[in-house]
Amino acid sequence: MIATLAPGWLLGCVALHLLPALPGRGTFSALFLAGALAFVLGWRRWREAPDAPDLRAHGLILLAAFLLAFSSSGWRSAVRLADRLPEALAERELAVEGYVRALGAADETGRRFAFAVDEAPAGVPSTLWLLAPAARNAPPFPDAFWQPGSRWRLRVTLRPPHGLADAGVFDREFFWFSRGIGATGRVTAPPTALPGTVWTPRVLLERWREAARQRLERTGARHGDWLGALAIGERGGFDDDTWQTIAATGTAHLVSISGLHVTLVALLAGGIAAALWRRDPARLLRLPARQVGLIAGVLAALAYAALSGLGIPTQRTVTMLMAAALAFASGRFVSSWSVLMLSLWAVLVFDPWAVGAPGFWLSFLAMGAIIVQGSPSTQDSLAPESASLEDSPPWYRSLLASGRDLVLLQWRMTLLLAPVVLGWFGNVAALGTLANLVAIPWVSWVVTPLALLVLVFPTGFFVGAFDASVAALEAVLRFCASIPGAMLSLPPPPWPVVLAATAAIAWALLPRGTPARALAVLAGFSLIFLWQPPRPGPGEARLTVLDVGQGLAVHVQTAAHDLVFDTGPRQGGFDAGSRVLVPYLRTQGVRRLDRVILSHPDNDHVGGWPALARAVPVASVRAGGMDESGLAALHPLALPCSRDDRWEWDGVRFAILHPDLADPWKGRGDNDASCVLRIETQTGAAIVSGDLSLRGERHLIATLPAQALRAEIIVAGHHGSKTSSAPEWIEATGARHVVYAVGYRNRFHHPACEVATAWRQAGARAWRSDRDGAITTFFGRNEPTVRAWRAQTQRYWYSLWQEPSCEEEHSP
Repeated sequence: MIATLAPGWLLGCVALHLLPALPGRGTFSALFLAGALAFVLGWRRWREAPDAPDLRAHGLILLAAFLLAFSSSGWRSAVRLADRLPEALAERELAVEGYVRALGAADETGRRFAFAVDEAPAGVPSTLWLLAPAARNAPPFPDAFWQPGSRWRLRVTLRPPHGLADAGVFDREFFWFSRGIGATGRVTAPPTALPGTVWTPRVLLERWREAARQRLERTGARHGDWLGALAIGERGGFDDDTWQTIAATGTAHLVSISGLHVTLVALLAGGIAAALWRRDPARLLRLPARQVGLIAGVLAALAYAALSGLGIPTQRTVTMLMAAALAFASGRFVSSWSVLMLSLWAVLVFDPWAVGAPGFWLSFLAMGAIIVQGSPSTQDSLAPESASLEDSPPWYRSLLASGRDLVLLQWRMTLLLAPVVLGWFGNVAALGTLANLVAIPWVSWVVTPLALLVLVFPTGFFVGAFDASVAALEAVLRFCASIPGAMLSLPPPPWPVVLAATAAIAWALLPRGTPARALAVLAGFSLIFLWQPPRPGPGEARLTVLDVGQGLAVHVQTAAHDLVFDTGPRQGGFDAGSRVLVPYLRTQGVRRLDRVILSHPDNDHVGGWPALARAVPVASVRAGGMDESGLAALHPLALPCSRDDRWEWDGVRFAILHPDLADPWKGRGDNDASCVLRIETQTGAAIVSGDLSLRGERHLIATLPAQALRAEIIVAGHHGSKTSSAPEWIEATGARHVVYAVGYRNRFHHPACEVATAWRQAGARAWRSDRDGAITTFFGRNEPTVRAWRAQTQRYWYSLWQEPSCEEEHSP
């Protein structure tokens, strides 16, 4: 039954997370009762023929699982949504009392931690994610504060969880929601200690993990990033270069405590316990050594998984180990598929939001590939190949068979996971099989055991051995990553295409004799390689103002060309180039940029340029407000923006309106040095003006013909600051849409009230990146259309925020 129940439960959770809004609790109650009734009816039919249940029994159980998962997970999601900070309390200093629940990583901005609230003003959520700032004027935090379970009174400013909303960009709002975080914020005053300590299982676990973290830090290991990842599951210590090498070789699954590592610890612990138990015959009479080994293995796996933070792969592995151990101890046979389905169901009951994490799908698909590889039908299909080795020594045949099985297993997993990896990340390690053939056994049998030995015995010998083993591994990975074509980047296909390609490849990996295997291989890879995101046609253009926080980044696409105007900010560990622009461009199938325009050298406009330049080839660069040395540092072919620069791509005309290098007034050195770009098609035009100020706008009005300034879409200058958008500029452009590229609750209060009012009174509809996410304007055969990413991909956990300003109060 579990093989029918688990898929139905999975479908119910997936269906819930595709909803744009949650229905009422009455709907969930009715669906739950219907699911319970379907389960009772299905159970009765199942009991009539338990060995061969009919199709109706399977259908009832599947329907019951779907309804029960949908309703129970929906009710739990509604509870979490209700525990979210209301906008009325945002940015207000509040006093809260509670305890430190868990500690996060530290960076240059400070250290983050989870805080469980006991007492607070009405509306404050039960769990907060706070920053203890590290600035010079930041409040001091005593050492005792960093003990999970310690109680404190804090002064904090909070915000509802809010993330950037762009195609291909990490959904941070779902991340907070899935972890039960109802608000984020920062501590604004020194904490006040409260008496007592809270002791819960979660606190005990976090104390244990924090003690392990400090123990590892004191070792002084040269490869502390690998040590933290493999010993306690902390992957935040890797620098960009190391992580790019790991990603390019498809070995990211080895730098976290995965199911492979948990299984290894269980086998080692169980084998050692059983061997020690056998040394005393009297103990064997009381309890067999095999059962002792099972108990010790499961307990060790539980401890190691808990130390890692109980991620999805470890949850799956521990559940499977426990089920297999119980079946083995009872003497009953349980198939591998049943154990996998039981694990799937258990993970989703515990965490129905796990379906939104890539690790969930990769973990269970990988386990499915392992089961298929180990099935008797698959092994039998390989027997003829081994017949020619009958005259070889037994050890040689065994070694060759093990190596062949490892290669085949890794090849199957790479093929099966390729569509899913591509769907989530937009790239796949083409040489992952080669790298993993070396990395898997080395990490499993050398690096990970040494990491655990360092955790238990942090002596110089074990630390040195661990560093040497990682250095050897990194040398191999760097070699594999340096091979041309090591990383295959393709536009992430939509999920229907991913599912179809995965199903086709799974069919092709079935045992020999399965019909149409070759056709399935062709179909699967055709779906992956041939799918391309749609581009504008000749004479058409698509302009997207990306949501990069308080900054500007714009992508313009024609039938065969791509342009980026500004690259967003880089500050406090956030880089718009690597976090937003590169993932977004990958979803659009952009492999090279024909031109990048950097309006002027302010960080919120050029901060993401280095990351973008490293990831995407750029044919040409134009920049404003930079001298020759600044231009040379950007790109070998970088040139200053000039009003004389005009070009046409695929029937779309581009023109730089400012600055005019031949004019004595250039505005050089401030915002008026900004490049101003105009894009014109047969059906409309758009203007992107960087941070051009009022005097720059008036200079354009005085020196350009009126028709050159007309546009249907305007990206508001200087993010809607009152230093831009003069009344005469608004009138000269005649825009019907104005886009404000602004950060959520930015400290500058952009857009300014008077600017928003002026544009509204001129009849322009307002679009905001903080409220709407990425804003895309399509210039097609008819009049331009504007769409917002949040409206297109609405999910029930999205924050429904509106700035309490005059612009919102009177929006059309």
